[in-house]
Amino acid sequence: MTVASAKVLRSQILKCLTEACNDGILKTKINEIYKLLKFDEAKTHGKKIKNLMGGELNFKRRKELAHFERFDGAWFDFGILIDETDKPAKIIGFHFEIRFLEDNPIKFLRFDLNLPEHNNQDKGKRFHIHPGCDDFMIHSPPMSPLEILHLFLYDLYLPTRPRSS
Repeated sequence: MTVASAKVLRSQILKCLTEACNDGILKTKINEIYKLLKFDEAKTHGKKIKNLMGGELNFKRRKELAHFERFDGAWFDFGILIDETDKPAKIIGFHFEIRFLEDNPIKFLRFDLNLPEHNNQDKGKRFHIHPGCDDFMIHSPPMSPLEILHLFLYDLYLPTRPRSS
């Protein structure tokens, strides 16, 4: 998966988040969006990698850590690893996790793209989804970070009442 650069990807994500805020989908205010969307440096295989973070890494799912919040109370964060050694830049890994309210039967949904050397690549599951359980993963065709973000913001709503049989 390629992008023009880490800065271009950040601009695209920033635009998506601010539009969601303006549309009333995202409860997080625009000034908070700017603070939450930041770069960090990571190293892998001796290369400097950009880590575009949207909130804090939060595998323990603690709500007090920095995150984005939707109007319905669902909240999410993400991290994207970008290798800018070559042009175009390559997205080499990411995690996106959305958490739902306590009374929801699905507690969270996480999309992962593991680094190329991860053992999940041998299993054909480098890109996978965790549907509410860290120990259970489903292989999925790769999605771009913008596709996942759009899904979190606009398409992933659980029904307020169960479907009738």
